[in-house]
Amino acid sequence: MPDSLTSAQLSTHFTLHELLASQTATRNNITEQFAPPDEIIENLKFLCENLLEKLRTLNGNQPLFLSSAYRCPRLNEAIGGAKNSQHIQGQAADVDFGSRQANKDFFDKIRTSDMVFDQLLNEFGFSWVHIALVKEGNRQQVLDISSK
Repeated sequence: MPDSLTSAQLSTHFTLHELLASQTATRNNITEQFAPPDEIIENLKFLCENLLEKLRTLNGNQPLFLSSAYRCPRLNEAIGGAKNSQHIQGQAADVDFGSRQANKDFFDKIRTSDMVFDQLLNEFGFSWVHIALVKEGNRQQVLDISSK
C-alpha cells in the first residue's frame, strides 16, 4: 500500500493504517488486507466519523485501542471470524480498554448511552468489545458471544 494511503486520515483521531493493521495478515502475506476497495474505505470513514470518534469522546477523549477493524475475506477466514462478519464490510471494530473489567465497564457505558450502533457485543467474557455501525437500519442489538 502506498504511504499516502496508509497515512490517510479517516477522521480527526483515526487513520486508515490503524483500521487495516493485522499481524496475522502480515505474517501470512495476506496483502489484499492492506489495499481495500474504495467502498470499504468509505465504510471505514463512516465508522470512524460516526462511531469511533463518539466512543473516544465517551472515553474521556482518551485514545482507543482497536484490536481489529477491517478484515478482508481471506484474513477473516484465517482468524476464524464469522462468515457474515461486519468487519469484512468495514462496518465494525473490536476495542480493548485494557482489562476484562475495563471492557465490561465501557460496554455498560455504551449500552446505557444514547449512542447509535448496529451491534454491541461482549466477546468471550469481555475479552474485547465489538461494536458495529451501518449507514441505515441500525438495530441497537446487544449480544453476549461466548463461542464462535
